[in-house]
Amino acid sequence: MKLHKPVLLEQTIELLNLKNGQTVVDMTAGYGGHSEKILGLIGKAGRLVLVDTDIEAIEELKNKFSNNSNVEYIHSNFADIDWNSIGKVDRVLMDIGVSSPQLDQAKRGFSFSQEANLDMRMNQDQELTAEMVVNQYSEEDLASLIYRYGEETRSRRIASAIVAERQLEPVKTTKQLATIVSSAIAANSKINPATKTFQAIRIEVNQELASLTRALPMATGQLKKNGRLAVISFHSLEDRIVKRYFKEITTGVKDLVTGSEISSPNYRLVNKKPIKGSIKDNNPRARSAKLRLVEKIN
Repeated sequence: MKLHKPVLLEQTIELLNLKNGQTVVDMTAGYGGHSEKILGLIGKAGRLVLVDTDIEAIEELKNKFSNNSNVEYIHSNFADIDWNSIGKVDRVLMDIGVSSPQLDQAKRGFSFSQEANLDMRMNQDQELTAEMVVNQYSEEDLASLIYRYGEETRSRRIASAIVAERQLEPVKTTKQLATIVSSAIAANSKINPATKTFQAIRIEVNQELASLTRALPMATGQLKKNGRLAVISFHSLEDRIVKRYFKEITTGVKDLVTGSEISSPNYRLVNKKPIKGSIKDNNPRARSAKLRLVEKIN
């Protein structure tokens, strides 16, 4: 398995400002790229809680940190974490999106460049798969999700082509779906015509945006005073949710008549503008990455 190279690693670690003995939760631990650095800074007196929805990632993490008694593991979607069992924390990290090892495993069905069954589940215990979405959703629902989650303006044409094809035979593989999309729309950029459709279906299968919306307030609510939450997003839909939520919690309430501040916010932005990834990060996903942080001040 190809190792996942964490994006914006040094910048994230620097802005989290980790200290010895702190409690840190990595809500999307993946294969431990950030966690290794975090452990070195919080030391043996610290506590690291690793969360991931992918059971393969959890098993890999247990092997990787088998000699670290201060590491805990939770197999869960980050929106379903039992925070009561964790308690208040000093730092939280969310590195959102699919990881390189998931993409590299053809059997997971995330990539249109490798033949596999249409799966796309990050949590392999869940029932809903990409095959079910493609073959069971109505044409209207397919067009809607491809437009909303893929930001694909030709979504109706793609949905129509999928429905026409599945009436002849079920659409079961990644290559089959990619061929349908490519035949429905002409390539008008350097990216594969199926890119946006695959992104949209993956988001729907894993309920990524809904989970992010639910998870953010739970994470900030668990922070101790001076605690920090760092979020790395990889496309505009994710970043929009993070940006809006961070603006909401870092803005005080003002009197509508006088304009004076009635109450001050409980959080502040650590970086007013997002820190962006670069191709220098040696990871293709880095080019679209954005890092935002908030700190609890009250």
